[in-house]
Amino acid sequence: MLIERLLETIAVHVEILDEARRSGIDWSDVLNLYAVLHALQVHAQATIDYLLHACSLLGEAIETPLSCIAALERRGLLDGDEADTLRRLVRLRNIVVHEYGRIDVERVRRIVEGRGYGRVLVLVSRLHERLREAGVSNP
Repeated sequence: MLIERLLETIAVHVEILDEARRSGIDWSDVLNLYAVLHALQVHAQATIDYLLHACSLLGEAIETPLSCIAALERRGLLDGDEADTLRRLVRLRNIVVHEYGRIDVERVRRIVEGRGYGRVLVLVSRLHERLREAGVSNP
């Protein structure tokens, strides 16, 4: 089912980023940086796709990932801190995809070293459980 595959994609990219972090990333090497950015982009896009699919299953008429996050927060499926984390993820993904010439390498390094991407997996896993408890299942 789609929602489970998206959750799996997020988890796989957490593992990829963890391995890169453990192996040591040469932040001055453009290929290393691009590899990390790509993994972060796929991780973020899978998260966004998960959220959009969840909103669709809930019957929410939304147009953007940010409006989906707001809808999930209104429904009590996300708390304020979780919603803020996801809003930051959407902004990061937009920068990586649309403003790649303005990437703040130091910010990316802090995200990777602080395992911010891992917190997103925990958050989405919690949301997944809340959806299941609410009787929302993937068609």
